[in-house]
Amino acid sequence: MDPLKRFESEHYYFCYHENSPAERDLAAIAAEQEACFRYICGVLKVQPDFKLTYFLCNTPEEVGAFYGDNEPCNGFARVPDKVYAVYNEKVKCIGFHEDAHLISYLINRPESPAVREGLAMYFDSKWWGISNRDWTGYFLKSGRYIGIGELLDEERFFAADCSITYPIVGAFTAWLISVYGIGRYLDFYKIGNAAIGFADVYGKSPEKLNDEFVSYVRLFRNDRVLENRMEELLLN
Repeated sequence: MDPLKRFESEHYYFCYHENSPAERDLAAIAAEQEACFRYICGVLKVQPDFKLTYFLCNTPEEVGAFYGDNEPCNGFARVPDKVYAVYNEKVKCIGFHEDAHLISYLINRPESPAVREGLAMYFDSKWWGISNRDWTGYFLKSGRYIGIGELLDEERFFAADCSITYPIVGAFTAWLISVYGIGRYLDFYKIGNAAIGFADVYGKSPEKLNDEFVSYVRLFRNDRVLENRMEELLLN
């Protein structure tokens, strides 16, 4: 592998291949990540005392090699400060998601992956360009929806398709924050066990919160064109 070049911005180091799409778009990448960083820190009310390092890779195979299992992957975060991400002509795996993981872990790293991914997906707000809430509504209509109580189980969460689980937990997190406020959500995030956190902070079980969330999502209807597009994306 050729040696990587490095560029430094206010809160990041970016490592990239010479003459790569990442090098060509470096100024725009840095500007986008700096904006993400400011927003995440503002919402979570934390400020890292270190810079994040991005390894902008040409292929999923390169990311897999960095991960260590050699399985192709578009991106992952490595605690405490590193992000490995594909950036090429077709895939640009940058934005909020991995940064949100690393920055939120300054508060806590909850046991449940549904909680961790829910917060990252809250910042993303979309999956494949369609809002998390719209996806959740479609999963309810099409019988694919998985309840929050189930998703808190790590094995159940990882056994299901991430194209379903990630938008659901992202929409649920957005609903929690909008209804109950960011302060209570951060109190919840600081508690390692989600079921205990829901009881202590919200006074409700995961199942009760799930019922309230589903009632909210059902208030919205997706049009047929959007639903057809969703089905195409899921099948492909």
